[in-house]
Amino acid sequence: MTATIVIENCDLNTTVEVSKKAANTGGSRLGLKTNDKITIRDLLYGLLLCSGNDDAVA
Repeated sequence: MTATIVIENCDLNTTVEVSKKAANTGGSRLGLKTNDKITIRDLLYGLLLCSGNDDAVA
């Protein structure tokens, strides 16, 4: 569901900065760190392939 919402509502080329909350999310993770900068396209890729919980929060 998260992926669908992102695809429908976001510019995939937008860069976001990873929050402390996202970086500290438990469970399956992509390995994002606080203040990392990453495009929404790359976050979506990590969400779908790695099922990264930190990724979804970011």
